Amino acid sequence: MRLLYIYPISFLLFVFPIALFASESLDERLFSELQLINQSMSKMTSENEAFIEELDKERCSKAASKGTSCEEQSLRHLAALDESNRKTEAYVKNMIEGWARIYGMLRVAHMHCDLNSFNFDAVPTSLRAQSQLIKLDPDTVVLKYLEASEGALEMDLDELDCEAIKSFTANVQQIFLAARRAQERMR
Repeated sequence: MRLLYIYPISFLLFVFPIALFASESLDERLFSELQLINQSMSKMTSENEAFIEELDKERCSKAASKGTSCEEQSLRHLAALDESNRKTEAYVKNMIEGWARIYGMLRVAHMHCDLNSFNFDAVPTSLRAQSQLIKLDPDTVVLKYLEASEGALEMDLDELDCEAIKSFTANVQQIFLAARRAQERMR
């Protein structure tokens, strides 16, 4: 599955100011998780480019002169495409699980900071839908969401910077607006 609509989002991931997340706390964990998502997105982008390069290659070019049969060359070509797909699916899986953890932690942060700028009731349904698109077990993804919430509840929330959480949430919303617009343009 190729998710080309994610390219514009990668730019927004670099917009987050590191200074907002300076202490060892929930807000730093949120930022760290976002960095992991960004790394997966960058790797996926590279893998998409490699996939496109492989697609552009001729399946059987001058094979006889190099001592390779057309069938062997085609099999290597297909194997390279399959491997690229497997890697991309793994990166997408990492990103979906990362977003599940972010939403779980944000849910607790919003309760603590008395923020209501996000509809967390819709998150499990959304995570299930996203995971089904890539044939990932929806229950596993929702479990990651719940585990992240429980883990955040065990932290010391007294030092939580509610302004940083508000800013982080606004940036997350911008990322998803950009993703939605990119999806609509691709249709």
